[in-house]
Amino acid sequence: MTNDQLGLHPAAPLGPSERAELDFLRYEASYLQRRVRELEDEVHAVEVERDTIRHERNLMSQDFRWTLDKLASSPAGPMLKRTDGFQRMVDTWGEPPT
Repeated sequence: MTNDQLGLHPAAPLGPSERAELDFLRYEASYLQRRVRELEDEVHAVEVERDTIRHERNLMSQDFRWTLDKLASSPAGPMLKRTDGFQRMVDTWGEPPT
């Protein structure tokens, strides 16, 4: 089979409009690659922030449980344990470690 039968034709040199279109496509590809990198950086920053927040929450929870334990084992502990507010805190934050 010949090139004509296959519908293949040798490429001709680029014309001015084709060069302009190719330049535009190069510019657009460059812009999109830069934008993808920016979005990847933003996602990474959000992941780091989310991990930091999770870590801070864990520390806060540990501190609050420690505080509940200190309150429960204080001289006022038997009275506090009978209050609804203290029981809600225990239900929310879990039993304090003993």
